[in-house]
Amino acid sequence: MLHLRRNAGQYAIHSILLVFAVLTLVPVLTLFNLSFKNANQFNTDPMGLASPITVDNYTLAWRFMRDPLIHNIIIGIVSISASLAMAAATAFVFARFEFPGRNWLFGAIMLILLVPNTVLFVPTYQLIIQFSLQNTLWALILPYAAHQSLLIVVLRAFFAELPSEMFDAARVDGAGVWELFTRIAIPLSLPVLSAMAIFQIWWIWNDYAWPALVANAPDARTAVAAVIFFNDGMFRPEPGAGMAAAVIAALPMVLLFLVSMRTFVAGITAGALKG
Repeated sequence: MLHLRRNAGQYAIHSILLVFAVLTLVPVLTLFNLSFKNANQFNTDPMGLASPITVDNYTLAWRFMRDPLIHNIIIGIVSISASLAMAAATAFVFARFEFPGRNWLFGAIMLILLVPNTVLFVPTYQLIIQFSLQNTLWALILPYAAHQSLLIVVLRAFFAELPSEMFDAARVDGAGVWELFTRIAIPLSLPVLSAMAIFQIWWIWNDYAWPALVANAPDARTAVAAVIFFNDGMFRPEPGAGMAAAVIAALPMVLLFLVSMRTFVAGITAGALKG
């Protein structure tokens, strides 16, 4: 009897989760369906299935979205590489070395996590203007690369839990600080670094507020900003082409999620277990 009740409870939970999953997918499927409709279908039957399918929407959207997608890739690779490298080095120092004021400095870094990003917009924007970086990729790369507080906190917790015996044995063999960092700490932290990289690229790819503020020119426009401009700005295409642009902007992150889901979960789990 208890076994039947337990199974019934599990079936009920799974059914509720399935309903929520379907509700979550409805807007995505609607977007995908609308992206194949011409203007007449969009106006007469917006919720019906696209028939006939209009592939020209994607041809038009791709011509407009190609450069912003390239910008996103460049910004993501450069800023994430820089932020992970600096955050890993900082976290390693906080975790494995004693120095005056260490706890106070780390506490200050943790306090930064409590500051909303929008509060930092004005001073960061003033710096961008001061260095004449507006409407360039550097206006996006540098602030994103400086966004390291969460990375430092997570990596510091991981490095602090690594066995001290490994580092002591390496020092006996003549390893210096650089060898301890690059040959022991970094290889062991690759799952956590991968998870943090995935988290960062999701955030950077979907960010709209900061790119809209400092990078409105075509030479620096990101994918999300391009979708907004494509639909509501000077271009104003057919509705189906606007939906196709949104699909193109979202597709890389969907593929990244499908490819890296196990890596992300493994990295988060490793960080939690070490923490």
